[in-house]
Amino acid sequence: MASFRLTETGNVMTIQQGATFSLSVNYAAVANLSSGYTARMQGRTTHDASATVFSLTSSDGITLGSSSPNIVVTMAATATDDFDAPSSGVYDLELVQGSNVYRILEGSFEITPEVTR
Repeated sequence: MASFRLTETGNVMTIQQGATFSLSVNYAAVANLSSGYTARMQGRTTHDASATVFSLTSSDGITLGSSSPNIVVTMAATATDDFDAPSSGVYDLELVQGSNVYRILEGSFEITPEVTR
């Protein structure tokens, strides 16, 4: 599960190292995203970092649907296990329709270290 908290600087998403990450979003501006849309989400240590901490697409890790929640983001425990922790960075989630790109979620993330292995 993902945890979020709203701060003065935006959304803070917590990812637990070694645990399955799941985030459900209901994008109310468009009810049915199952046709004509793709999605992408990246996390980086800083906005201008060239390397990604994670990179997901609607082909790998993001599911777009026609009912609520119409966006589901998932990272397997085997993927989060490889993340350096503790660490932090920034992320955004975008919907793409043709040449139009809509940033629907952005903020920072923190990765908390796993104790039980």
